[in-house]
Amino acid sequence: MSTEATAEQFMDLIQRYMALRPRLIPPKDVLQFKEKMKSFKGSDYKTGDHEFVFRILILLSKNEEPLTMSELSSDLNVPMSTATRIVDGLVQGGMVERVNDPNDRRVVRVGMSKNGRKLYETGMAYSKQRITKLLENFSAEEQSQLVRLMNKLFDALINEK
Repeated sequence: MSTEATAEQFMDLIQRYMALRPRLIPPKDVLQFKEKMKSFKGSDYKTGDHEFVFRILILLSKNEEPLTMSELSSDLNVPMSTATRIVDGLVQGGMVERVNDPNDRRVVRVGMSKNGRKLYETGMAYSKQRITKLLENFSAEEQSQLVRLMNKLFDALINEK
């Protein structure tokens, strides 16, 4: 099969995935969080910002120290103003907290709050449970091959120029 034919099949798979999206319902805690974020009066939090929530929580969970706004902005690949606006909503929602840098008073860092940690752990547990159920019909060899191939695809995306 040619690479072009494979790309066409891959596009068909993406369309099938998008059609399934209504079935990919997040846990109640996540839905409640989204509603809470929308309800803040005076908040600049936008509906599309929720896509960044787990990305931010994942970034914060992978670092022992709270991140600076510059680090978050860079890691999210968004302008500083966008990162600040999203973090403002997350602070207001009790998911993250601003922390003063002990070495430089001008620097503000962002760390995960206890509520943020709970939301992150709930989301990760839910995702793991869903993936486990989806993989039940795959043999151990197929699962291993799927992970290997997805890593290869993601590496290609990361290295794309």
